[in-house]
Amino acid sequence: MYGEETSPLAMLLPVAVYPLLAAIVLGLVIYKLDGAGYKKAVFWAAPVLIWLAWLTAAQGIHTRWQFPPRQALDWFLLMTLVPVLATRLPKNIRMSGFGISSMLAFALVAQPLVGRMSTIDLFTHLVGWLLLLGVAILASDQQKNSFRFPASLLTMIILSAIVIGISSSLALAQMTGAVAAVLGGLWLLARVIRLPDDLMLACTQGAMALWILVLAYAHYYADVNIYALVILALPLLKAWPELTSTDGKVEWKALIPTVLISASTGLMALWMVWPAQSLF
Repeated sequence: MYGEETSPLAMLLPVAVYPLLAAIVLGLVIYKLDGAGYKKAVFWAAPVLIWLAWLTAAQGIHTRWQFPPRQALDWFLLMTLVPVLATRLPKNIRMSGFGISSMLAFALVAQPLVGRMSTIDLFTHLVGWLLLLGVAILASDQQKNSFRFPASLLTMIILSAIVIGISSSLALAQMTGAVAAVLGGLWLLARVIRLPDDLMLACTQGAMALWILVLAYAHYYADVNIYALVILALPLLKAWPELTSTDGKVEWKALIPTVLISASTGLMALWMVWPAQSLF
């Protein structure tokens, strides 16, 4: 893939440090905007900051990024914003709007591949992805726990980065890990400054939209097993109940079942893509 790196420091900076710092800074910005009463601005800024923070990582990983876009990955870095914004659509059209916008965004990225597909294959893929995207956004709309839902998604994203790295591409694994760094930074920030629940849920939904598009790219361009990716994302269907202690503080021990349940399918996906020969 593009811009593969072997230096541990070169991998760590764009994957963890840059997106983490960007997420914290942008998280503080929307926190201040929310406190100042700019609710409409925050409504749109919440998911967009996920994309901006991730972009700081992606442009450091894909070092040959060009603007205007020329390669598929150049287009991908820009078009991921479309489904992220679609998570802010009104609830009555969010499921269909998210699915359609995601498909249109990725159709532009995958145009060279689409042109080589038969009509039957194209129809099958279209229906399959629309169903997957619709179910994902519908399931995320059912989430009310701004503590456990991001932790669950973080577990899935981290495991998907390992799956992609082992299966195919180190660069895409880095980009996937960067999504986890962004969401993780916001999740930790929310523990310190008490981000409103709806704001944290909106950010998590934006991270989910971004992650799903990364998985689509990993499948179509890096040939990562689609069944492993779908199985890995199954915990999205789990609606996490709100758990608090008697004094109103979140119970950290609730993360244990959250992580275990979210990791179970990821370990299965890892087993599916594990190479028959030794990696060393």
